[in-house]
Amino acid sequence: MSKDSTLSDLEIRIAFLEDQIDALNREVVSLNRDRDKLTEELQALAHLIRPLIAQMSSLGGTDDSTPPPHY
Repeated sequence: MSKDSTLSDLEIRIAFLEDQIDALNREVVSLNRDRDKLTEELQALAHLIRPLIAQMSSLGGTDDSTPPPHY
């Protein structure tokens, strides 16, 4: 194998790897955005649900932490 061919092969591999790194980086950025959005939505739901749970317990609702009778 000639020196030019080896150098060309290495340049092709580096270009491919750089492309793969860029694609993975874009995916990581996208996943981080999705995670942040889901975290915000979860917090919003928690703020809605907590008062309802408190209201149920003040009304004498059942305690769901006890196992069902068949255990």
